[in-house]
Amino acid sequence: MMKSKKYISYAIILVVLIISSIIGYNSLYPSKENYDDNTKVNVSNQMNHIKEIAKEPHSIFDKEAHEDVRNYLIKELKALDLDPMLYTYKDVYVERTNTKENLENIYAEIKGKNESYIMLVTHYDSSRAKTERYAEKDGSLGAADAGYGLSTILETIRAIKENNVTLNNGIKILITDGEEYGLLGAKEAVKEKEIFKNVNYLINLEARGTKGPAVMFETSPNNSSIVDLYNYSEKPFSYSITPEIYRLLPNGTDFTVFLENNIPGINISVLDGLENYHTPNDKFESLNEKSLQHYGDQVLPIVSEFVSNEKYASKDALTSDDDSIFFIIGSVFVKYSKMINYGLLAAILFSIIFLFKTFKIKNILTTVKYSLLNLLFTILIAGLSYGISRLVAVMNGRPFKLTYLPLIKFEDAITLGVICLAIIGYILLMRKVSDKFKERNELVLGNIVFLFIIGLILTFVLPGGSYLLVFPAIIIAIGTMVVELLKYKSRKVSYVLLIPVALITILYVPTVYLFNCALTFGALCATMIFAMFGIISVITCLVQID
Repeated sequence: MMKSKKYISYAIILVVLIISSIIGYNSLYPSKENYDDNTKVNVSNQMNHIKEIAKEPHSIFDKEAHEDVRNYLIKELKALDLDPMLYTYKDVYVERTNTKENLENIYAEIKGKNESYIMLVTHYDSSRAKTERYAEKDGSLGAADAGYGLSTILETIRAIKENNVTLNNGIKILITDGEEYGLLGAKEAVKEKEIFKNVNYLINLEARGTKGPAVMFETSPNNSSIVDLYNYSEKPFSYSITPEIYRLLPNGTDFTVFLENNIPGINISVLDGLENYHTPNDKFESLNEKSLQHYGDQVLPIVSEFVSNEKYASKDALTSDDDSIFFIIGSVFVKYSKMINYGLLAAILFSIIFLFKTFKIKNILTTVKYSLLNLLFTILIAGLSYGISRLVAVMNGRPFKLTYLPLIKFEDAITLGVICLAIIGYILLMRKVSDKFKERNELVLGNIVFLFIIGLILTFVLPGGSYLLVFPAIIIAIGTMVVELLKYKSRKVSYVLLIPVALITILYVPTVYLFNCALTFGALCATMIFAMFGIISVITCLVQID
């Protein structure tokens, strides 16, 4: 009978883990293709635009094709009753090729009642291969980069026009040239003060791949109000850790130039499908319609809210003094201030004191032991992962770089294998040290203390990433206290901890996946550090379920 109950418990836990993992993975594609409703961005129209844009390579050196794309965009903007202008720049120096080229940015605007504007930006040149990036090849057709952005802007303007949205505020459109060769068009554009005059919010659209969610991965500083407007998206998808990490990387888009000139806004891009990025496979046939739809499902609602709401006539409506903390869990966008984060940390500290007394732990050093073991095991896994990524790079004949190691054979299988190894190793270690979990209370409290300390450190060092520790810690602490207070009434109350298990899994599955996509296999050590935070959190719950 006891064995039967144990197997039932295992089955329930397994089902919860599988379902929550599926929910987490499916959240990577939040949008469903819209083919019929023209009040929204219509992916059929987007694809038709890209079919014209991505007929052939159109870098600034592919003169005829480059001009064809420019002429097509001007024609489509005129068809939308806009009056596009060309800003021409002669003999702009291109460092990559040590040549001087002519550039032509496309600009248009729709006036509103007030002198306040939202600006939509992308570029129209495709890329030739960068010699320092071995995965890139000449011949990109620019279907995703930046066909995704171009088609989204055209469709957004069409929908705004056809929906007769009230224009209390205006829209500016900037389509830059030469982005792929040093952000050249953007650098010239910011010299034209009239283009950016009264721009209070800017949306830059990029594509670093061809599939996956269109992630809002970068914001201007002090982003609390900026993110509030972003949250009007029909399908928001963002994590506050991504702007923090992106600021540390040597990458750049046109948005980099705008940030340097104190223009507030956001940057959106797909991150998956890097194997197609800047190669001949960035073509129409490689596109993902769900990803493309996701751009529109975010951009159109933001633009509609901005132009129709009188409050955005003042730039003060989008001004704040602090960055916010935010993340997506399933389909729910969670946002809170740093002050609330401090409150959550205080609540976790209170729960640690409460549980220390409730558990009647006699030796505090036993709890410290498990906190230190978590730290040491995480460092061990990170070190092992670093070694694996370097070894795999050699086996694949690739130069190792921490933030650029794509096109690795069986990359997903190796990453999943390392995660499984970490899970098994962690369980065996804790089972051994705790004498088959006889020190369960000390282990649980030690784990919560570990999450609290790392969360506290991140709050000051990498505040946008603090939620990865603070959120699991607070829901584990609450669940544990509920179990301790009610366990004398029923042992089944411990199953309440399956709620934090599910929530943590839903949070971490897409997070770890996107970390791997964004940082590539070279940063497996960094990916596994964050994976370990999720593993520790989930197992802290599972060991308490009777």
